[in-house]
Amino acid sequence: MSHANDNSLPLDAVASAEPWSGTAARGSVDAAGIAQLYEKYAPAIYAHCRRLLGSSAAARDAMQEAFVRVLLRNRDLAPGDEALRYLYRTATNVSINVLRQRAVRDRAIPEIAARASKTETAEGHADRQFVRMLLDRVDATGGSIAVMHFVDGMTQVEIAATLGITRRTVFNRLKQLERLAKALLEEGGT
Repeated sequence: MSHANDNSLPLDAVASAEPWSGTAARGSVDAAGIAQLYEKYAPAIYAHCRRLLGSSAAARDAMQEAFVRVLLRNRDLAPGDEALRYLYRTATNVSINVLRQRAVRDRAIPEIAARASKTETAEGHADRQFVRMLLDRVDATGGSIAVMHFVDGMTQVEIAATLGITRRTVFNRLKQLERLAKALLEEGGT
């Protein structure tokens, strides 16, 4: 089943967006360039966000936010590995922020948390809370590495290439996450 309708953004709206019209004059992202990136990478970025967020609507919003950030940061990205890495990393960061915002919202509005806990198992809720606690204790790169490795099943080499860091750094960060998870589990068990 295709998700073409789930992640569609009117490309003519992007092409005619007045706030972005001045970016082409400075030699960076123009409407045609962002439309080309969107057509090529939107399905992959959408699928990544969908896996992370579990919601089609949230995934569509996160995917579109990643493309908007390309425009706002005035990045000159030609379709290719660099563009995919940048969009993937941006979409991962946006998704992690959405998950963090959800956690804050769940704590701030007890009714939402009560409804959510009725529809899931106690074990699933505890696992989700543990992951939130773990992600709250690491920086954006650590969170990205955790998501790419444990959610997306990426290898250390793939993560290193995507984030533009060494495989050894990925290995060290995963070990750091492992130690932190173990410490959190020991804290909860005492």
